[in-house]
Amino acid sequence: MSRFSGKNVIVTGASSGIGWAIAHAFVDEGAGVFAVARRGALLEKMRAAASAPERVHTAVVDVGVPEQARGMVAAAIAAFGRVHVLVNNAAIMPYGPVLEMEEETWRDTMAVNLDGPFYASQAAAGHMVERGGGVIINIASANAFRVESPAANYNTSKAALVMMTRCFAHELGHLGLRACCLAPGQTVTPEAAAELTPQEYHREFVEYCSRVPMRRPAEAREQAAVVLFLASDDASYINGETIIVDGGELTGEWYDPALNPPVPGP
Repeated sequence: MSRFSGKNVIVTGASSGIGWAIAHAFVDEGAGVFAVARRGALLEKMRAAASAPERVHTAVVDVGVPEQARGMVAAAIAAFGRVHVLVNNAAIMPYGPVLEMEEETWRDTMAVNLDGPFYASQAAAGHMVERGGGVIINIASANAFRVESPAANYNTSKAALVMMTRCFAHELGHLGLRACCLAPGQTVTPEAAAELTPQEYHREFVEYCSRVPMRRPAEAREQAAVVLFLASDDASYINGETIIVDGGELTGEWYDPALNPPVPGP
């Protein structure tokens, strides 16, 4: 398939995880990709592994710095001439109890997870509207709809990102811009699996998935597939919506834990 042939996409946080999968999926379907992250060596590794590396541009960017978030959009426009899709995926997760959280931790989380997407979206939306439209996809989290402690900073930033998506969609929809949001649940990536001990993997994925009806974490490619759908013409009338991809975790809990089906081992 080549749903994005002739189109150009910015993907932040593209050096690993879901961002890596999103960038590769867009390349596989014909897009030019402007991939950014804070780790240049991993970005180059991502570009080299792409099915068409000649269509991938990379830049080291800290989206938590407003000038860099806006400059990223300008650089992508300079490289491609036009940007059709922006995917705000970059995020940080410095967890900590609310009674002990330092001001710097709170501000850093909001800078990367919320401010960066706003300034990048603002710059990209202006460009897109001038050229007849475009799509902004924000990557939130299932944590936007539940409390996972101790993570007030992360949960709050992702919930705010969902509302920010709706605001862009509502205010700019009549100008040809669509804004949508993906809220992933627990997602396993090769990098995460490789870095964890067997005990950590069991706790993070096997035990966690006792809360998931499908009894497994998502794979990064499954999250990327939803992003590509939302960015495509197949989703041309979807605007302001958040798609939760969590295997059904938020649908509820078993009232009797004894009836809860077991989780298969790795």
